[in-house]
Amino acid sequence: MIATLLALPLILPAATPAPALVAPLAASAGFLRGPALVQDDAPTPPIQVLDADNYLLTFATGGKDKGEGMTLENFVQTCQSVTGITFTYDTETQGYLANAKVLLIGSKKVPKKDFYNFFQILLVINNFVCTQVGPEPISVIEITSLDTGARSTIKSASTYVDPEDLHEYENQPATLITSVIHLPNTDIRQVTTSLRQMFPDPNTQSMLPAGNTNSVVLMGFGSNVVSLARMLTIVDNASKVDPIVPQFEVIPLEYAAADEIASTIEELLEASRRAAQSNARGQQPAQGATGQLQRGQTEAKIMVNPRTNSLLVMAMPEDMPSIKDLIARLDVDIVERERTYHVYPLENVSALETAETLNKFLQDAARMDQARGAQNQNQNRSGSGAAEFVVVEDVQTNSLLIAASRSRYEELITLIKRLDQRQDQVLIETALVELSGRDILNIGVELGLADIPGVGENGGFGLTNFGLSTLADTDNDGIPDTKVPNSINGMTAGILDGDDFSMPVLLNLLEEKRNSNVLNVPSVLVNNNGNATVTTLDEQPTTTITASGGIGGQTQENFANYESAGITMQISPSISASRYLRLGISLEVSTFIGAVGGPVPPARVTRTIETSVNVPDGDTMVIGGIIVDNTNVTETQVPFLGDLPIIGFLFENKASTVNRTALYFFVTPHILKDVAFADLAEISYRKKLEAANTIGFERLRQIDPHFGPDGNDLDLSGFDVPLYSAPVRGVEVSPAELGLDPERARELLKQGSEGAADSDAGGDGSGDGAADNG
Repeated sequence: MIATLLALPLILPAATPAPALVAPLAASAGFLRGPALVQDDAPTPPIQVLDADNYLLTFATGGKDKGEGMTLENFVQTCQSVTGITFTYDTETQGYLANAKVLLIGSKKVPKKDFYNFFQILLVINNFVCTQVGPEPISVIEITSLDTGARSTIKSASTYVDPEDLHEYENQPATLITSVIHLPNTDIRQVTTSLRQMFPDPNTQSMLPAGNTNSVVLMGFGSNVVSLARMLTIVDNASKVDPIVPQFEVIPLEYAAADEIASTIEELLEASRRAAQSNARGQQPAQGATGQLQRGQTEAKIMVNPRTNSLLVMAMPEDMPSIKDLIARLDVDIVERERTYHVYPLENVSALETAETLNKFLQDAARMDQARGAQNQNQNRSGSGAAEFVVVEDVQTNSLLIAASRSRYEELITLIKRLDQRQDQVLIETALVELSGRDILNIGVELGLADIPGVGENGGFGLTNFGLSTLADTDNDGIPDTKVPNSINGMTAGILDGDDFSMPVLLNLLEEKRNSNVLNVPSVLVNNNGNATVTTLDEQPTTTITASGGIGGQTQENFANYESAGITMQISPSISASRYLRLGISLEVSTFIGAVGGPVPPARVTRTIETSVNVPDGDTMVIGGIIVDNTNVTETQVPFLGDLPIIGFLFENKASTVNRTALYFFVTPHILKDVAFADLAEISYRKKLEAANTIGFERLRQIDPHFGPDGNDLDLSGFDVPLYSAPVRGVEVSPAELGLDPERARELLKQGSEGAADSDAGGDGSGDGAADNG
């Protein structure tokens, strides 16, 4: 390549009117040099500087085979000198470039800024192509001959260009590029099939559809790709068809209920649509993306806004007048107007929980209908299902305030009656039996012997210590001379010696036996599937001791808090269809161990049972228990001496502790299913008799004044029959009968309607609330 560079032709300024020509520039190493005057008979340089913005190109016209003119290899090097672009090519392409001559009849004026584009024109004429390798600014232009074997793989080296940047390659006919053009109004597969014949060489030019999108991938020379992209854009714009836009109308109703009118009109529209489709059967509609919207292809949609009692209508322009005329004919006054406000008293369930259950269930049911793709009529009704009714609870009267149309109200009443069923009650009697015992045996002996020396004499001593006593110095001579027994339980005995050691022998004997029998019988009455908690606690106060300072070091004792121990039982019964019970039980039993006193609370033992069991009605069953039997023996002795037979006990202290605990938990459930509460009255009477035997009839009459005989009257209380009778169910009442002010009822319904509207606006956007008409 360096040899070729040295053979570059000269680049000179163009001829001027003066007789002397500008001297040619030495094209050494591809750079231009300053001009110089030359003789008139000098040969014309191939490339001359015409002015500051243009070159004048004049190549030999003798033909490529006569050895005249500039080779393409020299022309590439000249282009590099002029443009500063870096080129490269393989050895095979170099041979083609060296053999090819630049043939151009006549002179050509080329702007300096377009020199690289003109260079590409000559390359593509001679069957060469340029491809950019690498990103800017380190890219290199690779020149490849299409006459080599690289022709079949050259398209893989093409450069991707964004559609917005295609104009930059408009004048680059030898650069291979790839781009994607989006044609939203054109059938891509049909276009690619029709224009396939415009690409005779698939190795350098191609057009392929981009998957299932309305886009096409173009690959080819820069100028060709830009031209084809413009042509496809013109065709796509010509294929664009403005769709027929449906109209939207909000039609307020004066007399009729919006939800009922909507369902009636949609049934008529559905029948009309089926008739139109039957008449048009056999006609072939337009196909492809360019097919125009046909009459009747868009269905009319009618939705309800219950808050304003209006219809939201979407229909084609030709259908809207007939729909509005039909609505006007149906929206007429009637003699008796339908009432939409209702008050329903509940008997057995909570109004608050029932209102929450109804609202959640109906809203979820409406969303499920939409997800399943129901028919148009059902979709519109369920789309505003959360707004077709308003259910608000009145806690004081345990009633439901309902705003709904007649058909919706009938559906709600059916659900409410099924929910407002009295659940069977369960009387759960439990028994917690705890048997505990503790045996303690302590036997200890301490020995002591001392030879108290005189002045100048030596003496000896020996003793054992197991914590029964402490040493004391009674004569203040610095030598302990007696043992002082500690304050320990049991019997403490010893031998006194007044000479040397006051108490040489000390004996402690202790035996303790504790037995306790605890019976706790908590009971509770709870509804089926309800929850109950029974708690009985023993609370012991604790204190804190703080120093108050001063010379005497006084302290102050203050109350801190309570420490609790006792029984906490949580139970939830569920009656099965076979009349047995499934009980969920959580039991915690804690007790204090030891005496209570001082700032530190006594030790506490806690036992917990948490289980779910199935038990039969009326039977006493054990559902849990704990058995503890611990034996601890501690021996403290003098080595070797404590192991001696017979006298070994004199050199040891032995403590034995045995703890026994047995805890059982029994449960007896009773299902109370009598609608007149006779079974509950019978059990209550038995419990009153038990209480009367404990606290007396007079005190029990403070609780139930009618229990037992009065004076000398005959006691007939055992024949008492409950006088309860269930009220008539399913009857709607007026607000006044419940003590509910009409203004308060209207205010509650209004708040519920606004809450439903806010919920719909934050969810699927359907509906705004309940109807405001009364």
